[in-house]
Amino acid sequence: MAKTFHFARKTFNSGTALQVLVLLGAGAVVTQPAVAQDAAPQNQPATTVAGSATLNNSQVNPDTAQEPATTGNDIVVTGTLFRRANTETASPVTVLTNQNLQNAGITNVADAVRSISADNSGSIPTAFAAGFGSGSAGVSLRGLTVNSTLVLIDGIRTTNYPYADDGQRAFVDLNSIPKSTIDRIEVLKDGASSTYGADAIGGVVNIITRKEIKGIEGTVEGGVSERSDGGEQRATLSAGYGDLTEQHFNVYLNAEYERDDLIQVSDRGFPYNTADLTSIGGDDNNNGAFGAFGTRATSISAVVRPAVQTIAGNILSGQSVPGGLTQVLTAGGCATGTIARKDSSGAYCEQNVAPYGTIQPQQTRYGFSGRGTFKIGDRAEAYLTGSYYHSSVFSTGAPFTVRQNNPVSTTNIVLPVFLANGQLNPQDPYAQQGLAAQLAYAFGDLPVSSVTTNNVYRVAGGINGSFGQGWTYSADATYAKSDLTGVNRGYLNIAGLTAAINNGTYNFINPLLNTQAVRDSVSPSVSTKATSELYMVQGVVTKELFQLPGGAFQLGVGGSARHESLNNPNANANDAFLGLNAVTAAGSRTIVAGYFEADAPVFKELDITASGRYDHYSDGYGRFSPKIGAKFQPFKQLAIRGTYSKGFRAPSFAESQSGSVIGYTSATPPAAVIAAHNNDAYVKSYAFGYNTASNPNLKPELSRSFTGGAILQPLSWLSMTFDYYNIKKTQVITGGPLAATAVSNYYAGLALPAGYTVTLDDPDPLAPTAIRKVLVVNSLYQNAASLKTSGIDASFLANFHVQDFRFTSKLEGTEILDYKFQAADGAPVDNYVGTQAPYILSSGAGTPRWRANWQNTVEYGQYSLSGTAYYTSGYKAVAVDQNGSGATSCNDQLYDPSLGNTFCHTKGYFQLDLVAQIKVNPKFTFYFNALNVFDAHAPLNPANYAAVNYNPTWTQGGIVGRYFRAGANFKF
Repeated sequence: MAKTFHFARKTFNSGTALQVLVLLGAGAVVTQPAVAQDAAPQNQPATTVAGSATLNNSQVNPDTAQEPATTGNDIVVTGTLFRRANTETASPVTVLTNQNLQNAGITNVADAVRSISADNSGSIPTAFAAGFGSGSAGVSLRGLTVNSTLVLIDGIRTTNYPYADDGQRAFVDLNSIPKSTIDRIEVLKDGASSTYGADAIGGVVNIITRKEIKGIEGTVEGGVSERSDGGEQRATLSAGYGDLTEQHFNVYLNAEYERDDLIQVSDRGFPYNTADLTSIGGDDNNNGAFGAFGTRATSISAVVRPAVQTIAGNILSGQSVPGGLTQVLTAGGCATGTIARKDSSGAYCEQNVAPYGTIQPQQTRYGFSGRGTFKIGDRAEAYLTGSYYHSSVFSTGAPFTVRQNNPVSTTNIVLPVFLANGQLNPQDPYAQQGLAAQLAYAFGDLPVSSVTTNNVYRVAGGINGSFGQGWTYSADATYAKSDLTGVNRGYLNIAGLTAAINNGTYNFINPLLNTQAVRDSVSPSVSTKATSELYMVQGVVTKELFQLPGGAFQLGVGGSARHESLNNPNANANDAFLGLNAVTAAGSRTIVAGYFEADAPVFKELDITASGRYDHYSDGYGRFSPKIGAKFQPFKQLAIRGTYSKGFRAPSFAESQSGSVIGYTSATPPAAVIAAHNNDAYVKSYAFGYNTASNPNLKPELSRSFTGGAILQPLSWLSMTFDYYNIKKTQVITGGPLAATAVSNYYAGLALPAGYTVTLDDPDPLAPTAIRKVLVVNSLYQNAASLKTSGIDASFLANFHVQDFRFTSKLEGTEILDYKFQAADGAPVDNYVGTQAPYILSSGAGTPRWRANWQNTVEYGQYSLSGTAYYTSGYKAVAVDQNGSGATSCNDQLYDPSLGNTFCHTKGYFQLDLVAQIKVNPKFTFYFNALNVFDAHAPLNPANYAAVNYNPTWTQGGIVGRYFRAGANFKF
């Protein structure tokens, strides 16, 4: 019978969550429904709240506008080339205004974008500091991963983060985009390659900055968790001069600063601070739990057993003496913080190393930006903007063990009988017997940490205007560069470790006696620098060609050219360090594109659009991407819309030019191999590697997508949208699609698939003639997989205004109907929805079926109160890409079968945030935030590998806990 257990903490199941939403009338994210796209003109002040969504071409509710627009209401909506007053296009768009974000208590771009319901599997949280994209945050619209969501700033591309997700997927780091000058964020939830080219398969995030700032304005803010940690300090200051309407120019400068303090695993209680869940029916995954020389045989107390050094001078060639028992080498026995154990293998020390880890990394952000906007005559406007932004992320980790598999195996490392000077080794307790000492040890005196510092420089300028009869134009140019420095501490230098052991300079018996010089020789800091750059120019011309019954037929044509480059050198050059993944990527290319769009209002009730784009890559391939859309409005209260498009994603530099990455996941050899090794520690669950290298013969990934939906406004104060999406990707680039076949063929004695090799572990000391286990499968990236996903988006907007009282309610939700993945032709098709899959992708966050958000704001005079709630549904703790195809039932197979059904299902998560504001006068507003006001805890999720027993992608607020923040906005 499965064990049941209860935690003394507040939790909500999905039914309770929905009841609380209804009863409190408070809800989750900050999005305006796509019905009117609520896009305020760029020249409107950031404090303007976009108005009621309507179907009659009105765009801004005059009751909410604090200043009049200076150049009219026409804007360019993301996904189209045309300026328009009617912002309701055929494609669904969600808009987050600056006021929305303030009402939700959101202070940075990463949290803002990742809060929308369309962000799903493959999304990268900053909390996943140990990932390949360390120090970053990325958005994954429709769960198609970060490399299929295009991020723009003012409609222009910016440079990618130099570290790729999983060493493969290029993306824009949301942590390195300034927040305080944002006017709004438009999220196009539709394929957009016909307008923007590659990477827009899942959609587009367009961050639109303010055109105009007058006078001086800013924010000061501080916050802390209820547990007195995770402190936050934030300050912004902007100063601008000029009026676009009166003086025909505006210039402003801006500075912002934010710091979030470190929260470590040791700062939280059970079950988030331990790898031992035996008290609630789980496994003991503490280091040492499998015996002193099992897979997790590491603690800060050294353990040894008698061995023979089979190769003179090679300390990695140890072979244990049959029947030899382990003993604790550390003076005084097991050190404080470890647990003394003894079994048939001997004495050893078990340790829970989870508390060394990070829950919330320490993050420091600051930056400066400036903009000048100038009217040129009555029909043109030019701008020049520049910014510098710094983001630094610091995290900690568990001490490294002397027993590693990457890049070489040190599992048989020994303390030699004789030191290099010929003396008997005083640290080898078997030296008098002529035997070496096989060693198990984690270097507790070498703190493990990572600091990732990203400095992003960006400059852009352009001009737009009109001429003649119905002609408009725009031209933009930009340059962006990311300089990233990564510093890792605590990794073991192979040469330094070897010298310290051979010379006897490192003291394993009493590590406290080691000098800093000795520690530095064993573990020097590893510093690497990576850069990415982008140069780009683009231009568009549009013309009203003739009149149709519904309005002017418009045609727009444009072109762009960009050059992008990346240099991410191998942090573990020459395989000098144990445990440091060898990730590298480099390349450069030039892309030239031409595109068009036509807008035909055939009738007043029917508008049809068509667009297309051809991109040519200097890599040697080109691609044409078409799109067609239509919006039919039979009467004022209803509009029906739909789109069909094709798109593509170009291979990243890591995938096609120069790159390689090795990633690890847990594995267990087949039963026959386990039996051949008598079920000893050699064949217990271990870290299994996938080594994937670039392939110059790759083709772009292709997509086909369509959307269909309705916009309804049954009442003047209520509007709704419902949209269905269906996306299929083919030629999906994947690493090692036949890796499992390669492994099974090896164990069966069959030939490996073409292009595959395996790297084997050293022989098992207890069964030296038995088949060796696979450590790494080596292969090239391939166009092998396909993916199909579909779902439904829904949004609601209600807006009441009676004298000094206003009530605004915004609800957004996404249900994923299917997320079907096929690893290669002929392979099974698996549906990931509602499971922990895709497990091997970006932190193992899974694919929850539902994400929903609801924000309610009540304003009365100078007071306002906002409730913002977030809901993510639960999922099964099973993943077919980890457990094998067909493993969708917890009764059949779990991520870790030994856990039993107790941990089969991870519960849904509900969080409510409250923001109260008092507008003292037009110059001062004070506010107070209570985030996670119910102190909901993160649901238990032992299968997630990005954190200890919880999922940081969806439930980070639940591990931080109830959080308080206070601040003030001022303007002069």
